[in-house]
Amino acid sequence: MKMINTLIAVSLFMGATASLSLHARNVEIPTDISQNEKPATIKVLLAQDQEKILLEAKGSYQLYDPFSKLLLDGSSGKRQWISASENGLFWGDLIPGTFQVRIVPTNSNSSLLVNGIEYRGCIEVYANKGKLHIINEVDIERYLKSTMTSLFLNDVDDEVMDAVAITARTHAYYLVSRKPTATWHVEAQEVDYQGYALTMQNTPIERAINNTRFMAMTYQGLPFPATWTKDSGGKTADFATIFRKETRCPQGVESPYAAHNKQSRTWTFSISKQDLAKALGATRVSEFSLYQDNKSQKVYGARLKDDAQTYQFDFAQLQKALGNVRLKSNDFKVQMTADKVIFNGVGEGNGVGLCLFSANAMSDKGEKAPKILAAFFPEAKLNNIRSFEDMERMLISENAPSKK
Repeated sequence: MKMINTLIAVSLFMGATASLSLHARNVEIPTDISQNEKPATIKVLLAQDQEKILLEAKGSYQLYDPFSKLLLDGSSGKRQWISASENGLFWGDLIPGTFQVRIVPTNSNSSLLVNGIEYRGCIEVYANKGKLHIINEVDIERYLKSTMTSLFLNDVDDEVMDAVAITARTHAYYLVSRKPTATWHVEAQEVDYQGYALTMQNTPIERAINNTRFMAMTYQGLPFPATWTKDSGGKTADFATIFRKETRCPQGVESPYAAHNKQSRTWTFSISKQDLAKALGATRVSEFSLYQDNKSQKVYGARLKDDAQTYQFDFAQLQKALGNVRLKSNDFKVQMTADKVIFNGVGEGNGVGLCLFSANAMSDKGEKAPKILAAFFPEAKLNNIRSFEDMERMLISENAPSKK
């Protein structure tokens, strides 16, 4: 019950609405029975609206219902298709009257496989109108090792990699803390989460995550949305402005290293008005204008007008439509001719958070990860957040009445 009270307290402070989801009801059950204390975890939606899933428990496991009742203590593993019936879930055998289950490994060597892909932590399955949703609750350290592996294929200085690991962990804590009782926090495809096997394929990332274990930033007492950009072009913008989110986060900053000689890192491309209209789902281009952050001049959106209507896009939608090889960053201007739209920009990435170009320059001069982070996340603090209980204590401390 202690963990339930913890998450309820977090939910109240964050203004989140508690739901009667599987997560809200059985959070006191660890993701791995062999763990002495449940670490901070994140819930990843692996698949939804599936007719059936091949689910395997490799090694010993326990099966719970939504009310934390132990249904089965399996000692030898199990590999069967799971599906939904009118009478309950069917996993080799019928689980009568139960449409949500949680499968938890009971041994540190045990794991769970969904359609042949191995996952650590636990698996939750629930039926909605006869279709299955599959969720993996995994500790955030393993989640980071999986999602970050495909992002950094080249060598990066250790201090920069440590700073990136802390940034990514901060964002993961933010995703959980904003909706602690949500059925899931992220979708696997959106964050390129590929389970346990991928966690062992990038030694520098594994080293950085292990070296910074549990370290995350807070702003005004809370984890915040944190990200990085390859080259800010001399300035960064805050997350809330570029991504149009109502959230507390550090302001953008000047980035002198990235500003130096930025003319050598400019880019340009042109596209016919006809092709631009086609890419953005319009019939023609009569007007094309940008929405920009006043402080950084970064583009957070665009507006296209044709003869019939007006279309609006955020930067991510615009970059996806045009391709990030051509539209490299959101630090650009446009020029229109009779038949073309010309994009002229500098830098690379979304212009938010940690600037890797500058971070590498700082590392070359001997700066360590904490100072690199402080340069790009003003007023943020480094904290050791091992569990939701740590987060609760931080929230209580931040919201406690000040003593006069």
